[in-house]
Amino acid sequence: MTEAPVKNPQPNILFLLSDQHTVSAMSDVNDNPVRTPNLDALSRSGVRFDNAYCQNPLCVPSRSSLITGQYSRNTGIYDNQHILPSNGETLARTFSQAGYRTALIGKSHFNGEQFQGYQERPYGDFFGQAHQPDPARTPDKGESGLGDILADAGPSGIPISLTQTEICVAEASRWLQSWVSQNSGSPFFLSVHFDKPHFPINPPQQHFDALAGHVALPDYPQDWLDKASPFVSSAVRYCSTSRHRHDSEVNLRALTAYYGCVEWVDDAIGRILDTLGYLGLDDNTIVVYASDHGEMAARRGMWQKSVFFEDSARVPLIIRAPGACSPGLRSSQLVGLIDLYPTLCKSAGIAMPAHLDGVDLGPALRNGSLARSELFCETSILKHPDQAGCMLRREQWKYCLYLDGYEELYDMTEDPGEWLNLALLNEYQDLCRDLRERVVTFFQPEQFAERYARTPRMPQEKHFYPFSNQFMGGNGVIFDARP
Repeated sequence: MTEAPVKNPQPNILFLLSDQHTVSAMSDVNDNPVRTPNLDALSRSGVRFDNAYCQNPLCVPSRSSLITGQYSRNTGIYDNQHILPSNGETLARTFSQAGYRTALIGKSHFNGEQFQGYQERPYGDFFGQAHQPDPARTPDKGESGLGDILADAGPSGIPISLTQTEICVAEASRWLQSWVSQNSGSPFFLSVHFDKPHFPINPPQQHFDALAGHVALPDYPQDWLDKASPFVSSAVRYCSTSRHRHDSEVNLRALTAYYGCVEWVDDAIGRILDTLGYLGLDDNTIVVYASDHGEMAARRGMWQKSVFFEDSARVPLIIRAPGACSPGLRSSQLVGLIDLYPTLCKSAGIAMPAHLDGVDLGPALRNGSLARSELFCETSILKHPDQAGCMLRREQWKYCLYLDGYEELYDMTEDPGEWLNLALLNEYQDLCRDLRERVVTFFQPEQFAERYARTPRMPQEKHFYPFSNQFMGGNGVIFDARP
């Protein structure tokens, strides 16, 4: 270990964010062979939240809620082309203004202004979408360059040193070394955002090979979609992966590759945490791991997100706060990504902006109770804003209300798989009425179309820029990374 740097009175913060990591792909889930030893170790030294939810199961809306600490109904962001204002209060801006040195490495999926309060962005998706066409962008992969999400899944064809995952590790290690060498007494807030396990689903060969032959497709009733809500039916119909719905060979290969991507991200995180420890930063650095949303990952024969099922809306969340948490605690508290903003502010002794919708998780980190009885999640199917809805979690209940008035109610204690819609049964009508009133008050469905329409939009998604990521040199010049 190197000589430890001078300890700041405020903690450093390392925020590790993956993209589209389902909670079903962790070491402790019995029906898959995935191993996440580094996230497991982080959990043993920190707190893992078993009931953590994103506030919108789509990239840009979820990330906007996270960085602003607000629900989508307040940001107005429901689509991957919606633009977050450039002059608003954000988690990064709050820490920068409080004297932290702040940096973001990797995927932000910001539209418009690319810093949102971060002082430094050495590498990431300034112009592109972060997700690298694998092995390269070719005409047959379409305008987005991402190709057939499931049929093209398999071992990566990109030299590993050129992949976004590996560059994030290298850039994070370099940045931490520079902070130690140039430390002027200011603490740091370093965000490292991976693009995996989001598609293209292409892990390095060794990660794919290690899982090949050990993966089985999830079992489910083949007629379940016939009884699904109109919203879920639309989500399946509009998803590009649906043409492979009954192709077990394609789905099995894709699931093997997806699990390989999860293990790759876990390995990458382990190396960054090794760097943190080697540089003597463990004792005064809060480490957060989360994902922006989940992934259906062949459950119910579905892929991707946007729905309120647990695999889509629930996320892994682990927080290690030295001296301020109960190591190894598995918390069942109901928490959301909007809680990270107030939690980190409180941990750093920074005044919280008044607009935050989340709560400080500090008591839960010590096995205490939170002043919360409910949590919301909103959604809109990409490019189909007429298909939208809101979810409410309260106690054991998950209640969903859609723009067409259709309701779902699940008892998450008795029916964690969400197969029996209790809203269809007479004996639950009083409960549904109470939950509906709460959701209508929060979501204001009659105003959704106007909220959606008034939010500024990019003319096209970032997928269409020829290169996925860019570097920023010390002179401020931005240049494309390959592929």
